[in-house]
Amino acid sequence: MKRRILGIILLVFSGNLLFAQQMVTGLVVTEDETELIGCSVVVLNPSDGSYTAIGTATDLNGRFSLKISDFPVRLAFFYVGCERQEITINKAEDLKVVMELSYDFSIIETPLVLATPINLTMPTSFFKLEIKELQRDADLSISPILNRVPGVYMHSGALNTNRITMRGIGNRSLFSTTKIRAYLDDIPLTTGDGETTIEDIDLSIVDHVKIWKGPTASTYGAGLGGMIHLQTRKPWNQAEESYVASKMTLGSYGLIRNATDLYLANKKNTADLRLNYNKTHSDGYRDNNQYDRSAWTLLGKVKNGKKHETTLLANFTKVKAFIPSSLNRSDYENEPEKAAFTWGSVKGFEDYEKVLIGLSHQSRWKNFGDYSLGNTTSVFTRFGNAYESRPFNILQEENQSLGVRTSFELNRDNRIAPNFAIGLEAFSENYKWQTFVTNEGSLGNLLSDNQEDRKYINLFAQAYTPIGEHWTLMAGANLNHTIYSYQDQFDQDSIDLSGDYSFDWILSPRLGLTYRFENSLNLFATVSHGFSPPTLEETLTPEGAINPAIQPEQGWNFEMGARGKLFYKFAYELTVYQMEIKDLLVAQRVGPDQFVGVNAGATRHFGIETFLTYRILANRHKLSAFSTYTFNNYTFQDFVDEGNDYSGNQLTGTAPHQLNLGLDYSHHQGFYGNINFQYVDAFPMRDDNAVFSEAYQVMHSKIGFRKKIKDQLELDIFTGIRNLLNEKYASMILINAGSFGGNAPRYYYPGLPRNYFGGVALKWSF
Repeated sequence: MKRRILGIILLVFSGNLLFAQQMVTGLVVTEDETELIGCSVVVLNPSDGSYTAIGTATDLNGRFSLKISDFPVRLAFFYVGCERQEITINKAEDLKVVMELSYDFSIIETPLVLATPINLTMPTSFFKLEIKELQRDADLSISPILNRVPGVYMHSGALNTNRITMRGIGNRSLFSTTKIRAYLDDIPLTTGDGETTIEDIDLSIVDHVKIWKGPTASTYGAGLGGMIHLQTRKPWNQAEESYVASKMTLGSYGLIRNATDLYLANKKNTADLRLNYNKTHSDGYRDNNQYDRSAWTLLGKVKNGKKHETTLLANFTKVKAFIPSSLNRSDYENEPEKAAFTWGSVKGFEDYEKVLIGLSHQSRWKNFGDYSLGNTTSVFTRFGNAYESRPFNILQEENQSLGVRTSFELNRDNRIAPNFAIGLEAFSENYKWQTFVTNEGSLGNLLSDNQEDRKYINLFAQAYTPIGEHWTLMAGANLNHTIYSYQDQFDQDSIDLSGDYSFDWILSPRLGLTYRFENSLNLFATVSHGFSPPTLEETLTPEGAINPAIQPEQGWNFEMGARGKLFYKFAYELTVYQMEIKDLLVAQRVGPDQFVGVNAGATRHFGIETFLTYRILANRHKLSAFSTYTFNNYTFQDFVDEGNDYSGNQLTGTAPHQLNLGLDYSHHQGFYGNINFQYVDAFPMRDDNAVFSEAYQVMHSKIGFRKKIKDQLELDIFTGIRNLLNEKYASMILINAGSFGGNAPRYYYPGLPRNYFGGVALKWSF
């Protein structure tokens, strides 16, 4: 049985001497942050490692205490379904430990502790997706991963055209993700005006994904829709050996994808360096649909004892993607593989490069009473340029941003969240854009020349603490100030539309409580406030001047739920929520590529989210099932747009019902597989509810064989089928699509028909 200690999180606390004995106290948890009840803690004989008669067991909160007279002392931890772990306490003053036990998936005829994306103690809607969830598919896009999370839906018109919605927030964006914040480690992926391009981050560098639904992540900006936190792989938590790994995937429509990793670590485990290169090519299912992306990522870490750690993250991404755009209903039904005529005729495309660099330093100081005090400070920069050839003009862009984030944390257990955190995030972005006449795709005369500076500051504080034996409190607040400054640099028309605009300070509080019963049932409730700033198009009038009347969307979120685990096999979560949104931002189309934002009214978002998972088999054959279901009842409460009253109508762009079912299988010899089913209900495509999309259901499957050959080489061979039922469906809908020149509105981005992928991965340790 392979033994590994994922981490000794904290060794703090000065004990009191009593009759030549001192008290060792601690906490024992699983790798998914679940406290272990009844875990055995035994003192080992120092001479031969045998068991002594001295020991104890953890209580209902996973805690233990043990009187020790002689140091150093070695403790062993035992729990059914977990690997046995040992720890040595060398100094008499290091008397508090937190032990994290790994699941032992090789145990035969033993019920296993169930690892799930839910967290029992968080008083909010929180999901954590580990490697096994991220690798269910072809690793090509995060879209199918997010679509299995209740309350989340990612429209995917192409690899470079996506829109993520959470609880109906963000569904009014046309071609991108807005009103949802995203981070890579502690570096914002969201621009100063609220747009996020999460699809640029390759999954090969991601270790896990944390998702907050609704405005509950107060330490990360209190985004109205929620927050997605991508965190890079940390080899210190996985292996101490250097390695080189490569994964090649081939698939339908000319898919060629490679991800290669080089990881170097020193023997003292005080520094490591990881270099990742990935490249993806696809000819695409549709005309004018070719896609190429390549990226380099450097991740370096240096430890200075136990108190300091410095991390460098550098990422370069280059994308060239042709744009087929959306189709009208006739073309969608009869020729879904064609591109929109206007985009196909000029062979429209976007070509951009992005650089992201972040430097982070963590410091942890011990012996601050019963707590440890720490600080994490990050400085980051992003810059890039883009060229987009469109039917109506050519767009050139430059973007530069610089920011800093610092957080002081007071922590007693150093686990799910700090007991108390306070800090700030400051961000400054300079965005330049020019438009040119297009001569059938060739660059023509200058049409406009613009520059916008966007700045914001987030001040945040959060407390997370147990109250008695059963209650847990999480309270937080975010204070935001956002400023836009616009400069019209186009001199040929002798009109200066420059202007400045700052939004009022916005305070977003939150309060959450969890009550834990002794039978693993947990009840939670949350009240939180959030906001979303307007995008670039919404901040300007059709003439290009600052829109002084525009305001950020704001709303309150109220939710309650229950979650728990039963009999080591079954886990569940049920959440009921209601969000009240005011100052709803509406992008009104005033031309082929002209939009203006208005605060048009209010919406009410009522929903139910469920997650269920059950381990069916847990021996040589391991089989588990999961299900997620989302019920959405979203309505316009007070919505008048261009004289039309849509109050009472169903909110555009969100399906009332979404269902996911799945099975995961693995065998101790290395065989594995999964099958996933998704159902998405019909939803209105126009605010007047006159036109609806069509419900669809898709099924995906993947099988493979993973084996360690000798001690140094690991092999993984896999193949899969996407859209197994060959369903005809729209994977992205352009809501409120306009109609110009007598042409039919173009709502539909066709989803891929049945398609295949397969590949091989090799890893060599040295």
